[in-house]
Amino acid sequence: MVSVIIPNYCHAPYLVQRIESVLGQSYRDIEVILLDDASTDGSREILERYRSEPRVSHIVCNETNGGSPFGQWSRGFGLARGEYLWIAESDDFSDPRFLERCVAELEARPRCVVAHTLSRFVDGEGHPFGRPSPSEGRPPRELDGPAFVRRHLLWVNDLYNASMAVFRREALSSPPRVEAYLRYRYCGDWSFWMELVRKGSVCTVFEPLNCFRRHATTTTGRSERNGGKWLEVLSIVGWAGEHFVFPAAFRAAVAGKQLLHLARMGRRAGWPFGYRRAWVEWRRRYPHPRLLIVWYELVKPFVGLFCGR
Repeated sequence: MVSVIIPNYCHAPYLVQRIESVLGQSYRDIEVILLDDASTDGSREILERYRSEPRVSHIVCNETNGGSPFGQWSRGFGLARGEYLWIAESDDFSDPRFLERCVAELEARPRCVVAHTLSRFVDGEGHPFGRPSPSEGRPPRELDGPAFVRRHLLWVNDLYNASMAVFRREALSSPPRVEAYLRYRYCGDWSFWMELVRKGSVCTVFEPLNCFRRHATTTTGRSERNGGKWLEVLSIVGWAGEHFVFPAAFRAAVAGKQLLHLARMGRRAGWPFGYRRAWVEWRRRYPHPRLLIVWYELVKPFVGLFCGR
């Protein structure tokens, strides 16, 4: 069984499409856990419409807001009974074949702890935008966890949306426990995937079976406006350096890339307090940011040498 966790906060305009796209999956052995973090937009009334749906096992609504979506993730994990888990974000939606394709790969690959598809970006109205991934149509590929971190989580973050992945529940509690993600407000998902994939391998299904909605009220959008994510990025980059073996040149290039993005976004935002504070903390960890940025720019064309592509 797959336990589908739908954590919601003020996404009433998108909830019905989200829930119906879960209930309409071709893979039928599911339970649905509906969570609400004290929404103020009528979301609770929408969730209650599904109280009699046989596959909805829990509807849990907070009376006060928890301040972070990742507390809701943890609550859903505690309620789940399935062998596999899917965090279906409340403002996204999916192709009916999404679960079928991910579960098939997990069943066929005993070492695989995460299976994910590609995503299409959609706007607030559900209209797709952006270019298709050049990797669409390739056969599924399995990568060992550390290699996946190096290629697809640290240099870039290809698991940028929880809705695009299904994972084994047992991997959450097998040593070492997956729990560092709960310390973060903006980047807990990035931390979560890095912790989780240490337990085995990752399978990529090169089909765009998830639709990732980008709009102004997303957590990503808020963190980019106020700079709140950059202290968390600093912490997670440091954590990855402690738990994975990477060449020093690779670690320096990763730091340079993040410093460059922080500087660019800080200038664009006019250097509000959150960005200034983050820049100070990054300089404490990396006293020569300009040199790291130059190093990143130099090695960027040769990223394949670092990532093993």
